[in-house]
Amino acid sequence: MVKYFLAFLITCLATHMVLGQGNIKGRIFENTTRIELADIEVRNLKTNEFTLTDDKGKFSIAAKPGDILTFHGFAYNPDTLLLTDMHDREVFLVPQLRTLVEVKVITDSTKNFNTYYDPEFHGQTVVYSRDANLNYTGGITIRFHVSQIDKHRREKRAKKLKEQTELDEVIRIFRPANIARFVPLKGMDMTDFLILYTPTIKVYFAPGFDLPIYLSDCYKKFVKLPEDKKHQQKLVVSN
Repeated sequence: MVKYFLAFLITCLATHMVLGQGNIKGRIFENTTRIELADIEVRNLKTNEFTLTDDKGKFSIAAKPGDILTFHGFAYNPDTLLLTDMHDREVFLVPQLRTLVEVKVITDSTKNFNTYYDPEFHGQTVVYSRDANLNYTGGITIRFHVSQIDKHRREKRAKKLKEQTELDEVIRIFRPANIARFVPLKGMDMTDFLILYTPTIKVYFAPGFDLPIYLSDCYKKFVKLPEDKKHQQKLVVSN
């Protein structure tokens, strides 16, 4: 009798374990924009199994309630999810993007005049015409000169816009799906490689920069690194 009871108990436990296993499915989006994110690594920390999202941001990975999933993607903050049930998930990742400091252009005031900068005249100073008693006489006066302060402000703003455009170009090129065409890496190895070897704006836009040669040299360095040197925590792209 005891033998049959033990056999029944073992069968029940085995059935419970099997039923507890399954695949958790989901979809990963960029925060606020809801753009589907491809090539995001989804890893089960309990089993160390991982997969990558497809072009629609979808994933499916073996898991069960109580497992912990992590989400890693180039240029996105990582995220973690504790599974309490097996229903489909939507995950939103926040981009690691630099934002430009707002540049406010404040016009110099002219005493007793209404002054502003007219965009139709390249930002030149426009003043309403008045007589000696400051009475409005009709028409406007355009002062065709550029102060050194205004010139510096415009040059600074143009420089920041140029840097942001160049930074966006580097981020667009150094995506896992694109770089995988040049180096045989995937998953966390690809993420670590991109964190270590995404070039600065100055390097990427230097005359003579050759992407395949650059990646080949970086890959040779990467495979020679000790494991503890391959894993970095923060991506820094600067000029």
